[in-house]
Amino acid sequence: MLSQKEINEIRSFNRKYTDRLGLLNKQVFNTDFSFQESRVLLEIGSHDELTPMEVANNLDMDASYTSRIINKLVKLNLVTKHDSKKDARSKFLLLTKAGQNLFDQIDDDSNKQIQQLVANISVNQQERLYKSLTTAYDILFENESED
Repeated sequence: MLSQKEINEIRSFNRKYTDRLGLLNKQVFNTDFSFQESRVLLEIGSHDELTPMEVANNLDMDASYTSRIINKLVKLNLVTKHDSKKDARSKFLLLTKAGQNLFDQIDDDSNKQIQQLVANISVNQQERLYKSLTTAYDILFENESED
């Protein structure tokens, strides 16, 4: 069992990392989109056929909130809805060309952000950081299945 000091240190790391990545900012990078809206766009762009419910489940977001975000992305011509071949009652989501361009921009900016985060530490420290994070990921999420 973790001590209160250890718990406080983990929480402190979480706050600092969240702040450093700008996750609480109103917009992601230089876009007009919130973190949640960007995550929905990235989730749709990361799969071939995804239903709105799958987006909500994958991101552990409220279905009605996810639906409002998806409808906004559709109105902005970033996402389209198509009839599902698996289930006639359902729609699957695809990025439009503009949506793919925004996806690529956010993805590229995310990669640059991590590069900048580690730019001032040695290659050895970068490798230690990478191993530590993959170990933490494996320990915390080992029971979750990957798609």
